[in-house]
Amino acid sequence: MKFSNALLFVFTLQTTALTLAMPTQDSTVLHCAIDGKTCPQGWTCCGPILEGVGGTCRLLRKDEVCAL
Repeated sequence: MKFSNALLFVFTLQTTALTLAMPTQDSTVLHCAIDGKTCPQGWTCCGPILEGVGGTCRLLRKDEVCAL
């Protein structure tokens, strides 16, 4: 019984580590307001708008606004 609990613990730990390491949909950063780049439809260009980088496109909910 102790062996199966240890095996289950190791499996759970590995599965959790792999899940956390996988890229998510939010891991891609889209930039805007530089070199004519704009955000996709429905997205908002949020600041700060940095020289050489631009702003960051964010998909905001209806009750959200850009902080800058």
